[in-house]
Amino acid sequence: MLHSSALRPSRRSVLALAGLGAGAGALAACGAGGEGSTAPVVVAGCYPMEYLLDRIGGEEIDIVQLAKPGADAHGIELSPKQVIEIQEAALVVQIPGLQTALDDAISSHGDENVLDVSTVVSMLSADEGHEHEHEHEHEGSEHDEAAGSGSSDEGGAEAGGDGHDHGIAGDDPHLWHDPARMADIADALAQRLGQIVPEAAETFTANAETVRTELEDLDAELAESFGAADGERTFVTSHTAFSYLADRYDLTQVGITGIDPETEPSPQRLLELEGVIAEAGVTTIFFETTASPKVAQTLADNVGVEAEELDNLATQLSEDADYPQVMRENSRKLVESWS
Repeated sequence: MLHSSALRPSRRSVLALAGLGAGAGALAACGAGGEGSTAPVVVAGCYPMEYLLDRIGGEEIDIVQLAKPGADAHGIELSPKQVIEIQEAALVVQIPGLQTALDDAISSHGDENVLDVSTVVSMLSADEGHEHEHEHEHEGSEHDEAAGSGSSDEGGAEAGGDGHDHGIAGDDPHLWHDPARMADIADALAQRLGQIVPEAAETFTANAETVRTELEDLDAELAESFGAADGERTFVTSHTAFSYLADRYDLTQVGITGIDPETEPSPQRLLELEGVIAEAGVTTIFFETTASPKVAQTLADNVGVEAEELDNLATQLSEDADYPQVMRENSRKLVESWS
């Protein structure tokens, strides 16, 4: 099992706490460890990759986190100085489609210093991930028809039609909600970091093995927790950021919108959702901490159910709650909504 005590105090949050822009750029220019640091700089666009890098790389690397805590990680903006820093970093960890600004910075100079995680793990398509439904459970049921009427196709059209840039060839970038995929990425990071700092390669490999064991324990724990829940195990979210969670643990996610958190649902979509919520017996509408709860709260009020937060984990909202702790808390909230 993972415990918060397993985390060392590190330099990983310096840039995120300092904010983006010129100030963050100045810090990164001398490494996250401060002026005079000789450790290689590794850039992470979101908290889950930062978490893995910190656990594996430790004090051997300086981690630059691009997304501010509590902000929308999708919409980061980079200064010209930060683009240069990305070009000069020893390693940039990229989840294609998560952050257009980072993707653009990489495409402008090449990917020689980039680990594209889509080359390490399989990614769900945005369309198939909007509502993860399992035919062996739902085929032929009335709920299946109702969910289909407000399904990934409709949600995808609402969310992804105009100016939708998330995902390469329609991939869903929110892969960190699957601990098994995280473990595979950890192995790849250890291998890549070993090439950058050969004298620490064995340490990186050992750290990745520890992380894998912890993530596999977390995966088993979550599987047991979700598996003990009866019924449809359907949950409604403000946008479909939890498709990998649904895919891993055989859940049904229904998004008010698709994977773009900035999209507003149509009145028709909201009416369809009211029918799905009633049919599935949904008790809670979940909204994300980093997004406005207005639409989710309004929908919850209209159908007479509760509204509750889920942490999408794109950024770390509290230093006291790390990746496994948030995964457990999200699981607890979901399971309680089905009881």
